[in-house]
Amino acid sequence: MAFRSPNRQVRSVVLALLLVFAPAATADAQSLLRGSQDEQSTRQGQNSTLPASQTSSQPGLQPSFPAPRQTLPGQPTVSTNANSSNAPDATTLGVPPDGDFTSGNAPQIFRDGVFDATPPAPTPEDGLDARQNDLRSQEERRNFAFDANPGQPPEGDALLFQVEDITPLDPAANRRPARFATLEPFDPVGIRIGTFVLFPEAELAVARQSNVFSSPNGESDIVGQFTPSLRLVSNWSNHALEFRAEGDLQNYRQFGSENERGFLVEARGRLDITRRTNIQASLSRQSAQEDRTAVDASTAGPRANDKTDAFTAALNHRFNRLTVQLRGGVTDQNFSSSTSDDTTPGEPDTFADRDEHERNAAVRATWEFKPTLQVFAEVEGNHRAFETVSSADGLRRDSTGRRYRAGVSFGETNERLRGEVSLGYATQDIEDPGLQDADGFIIDANLAYRFNGLTSFLLTASSDIDSVTQTSGSGAVVENVVGLEMRHAFRRYLIGSASIEGTRRDYAGIDVDESEFVFGLGLEYFLSREAVFFSNYEHTVSRSDFANSDFEEDEIRVGIRLRR
Repeated sequence: MAFRSPNRQVRSVVLALLLVFAPAATADAQSLLRGSQDEQSTRQGQNSTLPASQTSSQPGLQPSFPAPRQTLPGQPTVSTNANSSNAPDATTLGVPPDGDFTSGNAPQIFRDGVFDATPPAPTPEDGLDARQNDLRSQEERRNFAFDANPGQPPEGDALLFQVEDITPLDPAANRRPARFATLEPFDPVGIRIGTFVLFPEAELAVARQSNVFSSPNGESDIVGQFTPSLRLVSNWSNHALEFRAEGDLQNYRQFGSENERGFLVEARGRLDITRRTNIQASLSRQSAQEDRTAVDASTAGPRANDKTDAFTAALNHRFNRLTVQLRGGVTDQNFSSSTSDDTTPGEPDTFADRDEHERNAAVRATWEFKPTLQVFAEVEGNHRAFETVSSADGLRRDSTGRRYRAGVSFGETNERLRGEVSLGYATQDIEDPGLQDADGFIIDANLAYRFNGLTSFLLTASSDIDSVTQTSGSGAVVENVVGLEMRHAFRRYLIGSASIEGTRRDYAGIDVDESEFVFGLGLEYFLSREAVFFSNYEHTVSRSDFANSDFEEDEIRVGIRLRR
């Protein structure tokens, strides 16, 4: 039997007592066990009994993944490099001292080779029709409203322009780009009536016009204006209905012949047959006094009353990325004599030779590269018939026309650019051989661009070939209108605007051109969601090859807009 030396026995007893009766002295016990650096180097078999984390300092004993370490309270966890000469000791690493049985929560260890366990996006199944696999991203599917939520308007469409889903009934007159460019701080909330929402609005304004008759020798007057409107819109998950009514009442202080008594009533609808197919239709009636600057209008005498009835229908179907629209419509335009305070009641003013009936049909194909970039082409035809021959030259203005357009659409989900723009060519062949046919290039645009959160631009353009009955020797005129408006929010509730609009008319058969430019400045102050103060100024410059037709005009207008 081997006996230990007295010194070793004493040291063992002391250590045992310290471990049992003095846990607070753990650090001292650890120091005694370690001894001096020389003693530790002579203990050949000691490393084999240490935990794997402590053997990592010896070459050849480094494990592939270090074992989890327990951290003493208050001590940070520090990673170590076995090949570094400045590697921290076991205490710094948070390894419990020998004899310390205190348990702690092991920290999370990040190891080489850890990877994200998020499952990959599903891939199309083999053997299935590729058209059944939606390869778009989640964001694209959410933004493309008709797929993500059939029948529902895109996010942020507070006014529920639901009839514009997929392809609008009239793409050039889509109301969403203009709304996108307004930068208004509030959206109308409307009044909920069952499954419908009512949007009422009214404008009260006073204006001073420097040239009431749009003539070379202008006369000024002050006019009061009242413009009420109502929109009743369905809020359904499928299908849509919309009813709209607007009024235009204007009273001049001196010239009662220029008073306005106009209205518009319209009904729109969308029938969702399938997720990819719908039918849209619109029926409207409009009545207004003809503007003095309109084609065939007179700058003297009573103005004509213009009543227009219109019906339009469209079939839209989407073949994956290809969308096809077939649309057609019928329009009846009737002119009648008007009476005013300074004319004899019942005085005959005949405009029967201007009454017109038009039928049109169009096909439009759109290819979608992505929801924010589409290209389209469109072909349209029309036929116009008049009640009687023209009183100007005794010739009939019946005609047949064609329109060819190609353009780019940027969709309704882009945060910067929305709407479309197109270029094309138009012809109008007049049946009477005594009149020359009309043709020319046309441009159509309805494009909104937000330069940043404070500034936006709206580009509008429309082109057509209008019929002419009151100009001898000409049966049609090519008219192009282009406008650009910039809006800027000086404050959240204060929005300014600047605009320019140009109109050019080229009369077929005679050497006559007309041009008109309108420059405008505006300011809107939003008192609240329901009330808006506004003011604007417009300067008009008109030039014409017709004798005594040049004029200039200034108008200043202030008012308030009330809505819900």
